[in-house]
Amino acid sequence: MKTADVVVLGGGLIGLAVAAEAATRGASVLLVGEARVGEASPAGAGMLAPGAESEELPSDAVRRFAIAGRDLYPSFLAALRDETGVAVPFDRSGILELTTDGKPAHCPVGSEWIDARALRELEPGLAEFSGAMMTPNDGSVDNVVLFIAMKRRAEGRRAITLVSAGVRSVNVTAARPRVILEDGDVLEGGSLVIAAGAWAAQLGGLPRPLPVRPVRGQLLMVDGALTNHVIYGGGGYLVPRRFPGESDRFEGTVVGATMEEVGFDNDTTPEGRAQLEGIAHRIAPAARSAPVLSHWAGLRPITPDRLPILGRDPEIPQLLYACGHGRNGILLAPITGEAIGALAVGAPSAYDVSPFAIERFAESR
Repeated sequence: MKTADVVVLGGGLIGLAVAAEAATRGASVLLVGEARVGEASPAGAGMLAPGAESEELPSDAVRRFAIAGRDLYPSFLAALRDETGVAVPFDRSGILELTTDGKPAHCPVGSEWIDARALRELEPGLAEFSGAMMTPNDGSVDNVVLFIAMKRRAEGRRAITLVSAGVRSVNVTAARPRVILEDGDVLEGGSLVIAAGAWAAQLGGLPRPLPVRPVRGQLLMVDGALTNHVIYGGGGYLVPRRFPGESDRFEGTVVGATMEEVGFDNDTTPEGRAQLEGIAHRIAPAARSAPVLSHWAGLRPITPDRLPILGRDPEIPQLLYACGHGRNGILLAPITGEAIGALAVGAPSAYDVSPFAIERFAESR
């Protein structure tokens, strides 16, 4: 049996962030994860968009949490670079939401209207649009490089032991939770954090059902940076990717994304590719001649209200949830790590996670 102060189930960005925070606070950590086809962390587009998507966030408390998550990124990435030597590409130049029928009657707080002429000067490669809403401070991060850097940090921490294994079940009825691995080995911790992404609901032994389901998202990478900013429009989005190589710069554009209720099917489809190509063509005409470099899919862990499940179990305080982040796992990884990593070692969280408590689903039944 292996023991530690904290056991974290899930080796994606959320689990990595929680493990690192707990270790920073002096805890020993067992981080349990295995590579899964379709895991969301390396599959997303990396958007950081709490301002652009503020209308989809149901309360001021949720919006504050999301914006704090975005604003944590500069210091988080600086510390990650200092520890690992990996500089994660990061863009805070704002997000443009295109419109075809003029200035909206309601503009999100903090947004700026860009008329058609100014938009052409800002983004000469766009198709004809009547303007755009600019949300400053939003942007994107290269989640693939971020994932690499965060794994490197975990591997370099003496307090973190990586366990590459599948989990058969958990036992949270004893004072110290236990995890039974598929090979029969047992892990024990002072606290247990569930950060298993789209697979969280499949864990046996939990005291209550986790309303987390997989939703497939297909994406494309096309050659060339079609835009200077992250763009919402045409039924989807474009995210420019620029990062230096050893000899030259690679430039590409991520095109996303579908939302498909197909269970754990992570295959790409011709229909999905056609949908994504249509999005790119409607936003930027140059996309019609841009070669498609890759086409992939990931499984987002979605809850019924599309908000994550964060915090302690109401009946078993040594059991904590950090799952169900849906489309915002990348945005919320650093702040979830800080909040849940603190709670896992018995410290107070600097952030209010009460809007994301699992009890909200019991209350709605």
